[in-house]
Amino acid sequence: MKRSHLIIAAVLIAQGTSQAADAIAPAPRTFGPAQVQDVYRVLLDRDALLLESINAVIKEKEIQDGQVLVTAGSVQECTYHWVASTALKAKNEFKTVKGPFEILNAGGIIAAGEPHIHITLSGPAKGAFGGHLEKGCRVLYLAEVTIMKYSGPPLTRKENENGISLLQAK
Repeated sequence: MKRSHLIIAAVLIAQGTSQAADAIAPAPRTFGPAQVQDVYRVLLDRDALLLESINAVIKEKEIQDGQVLVTAGSVQECTYHWVASTALKAKNEFKTVKGPFEILNAGGIIAAGEPHIHITLSGPAKGAFGGHLEKGCRVLYLAEVTIMKYSGPPLTRKENENGISLLQAK
């Protein structure tokens, strides 16, 4: 931690303020500006593979930087993972669910041609659940996907010392 952050935190703690935690939190990293260059609306039919289809469009349209939104759809099978630890190095747990599930939402950023997508599903017995979308997620009836291609300073991801893949300027 920077010395200046420690001094600010100590002063705020001495003053009895709850802003001490905010003073030592890392500042957000902002990238851009970027502009939407193209928007592709994609319909996936029954049995299409969600992530694999999104990757195919990204490759076909030569999208290096952009965003993915899945606004409607259903799946019959889906594999996802979530973090299962608060340790500095992430521990992931993977799960595959089978049955009829609604896609409540899915989306993420495309950097260096690779999407990082999270998905939320719901089912009658399970409520809402989800995590990081993995390959093998099969569409039940349809999936409506919007893929935006950005122009502007490109982004990439690089693992930090704890193996966490973080966005950074390319």
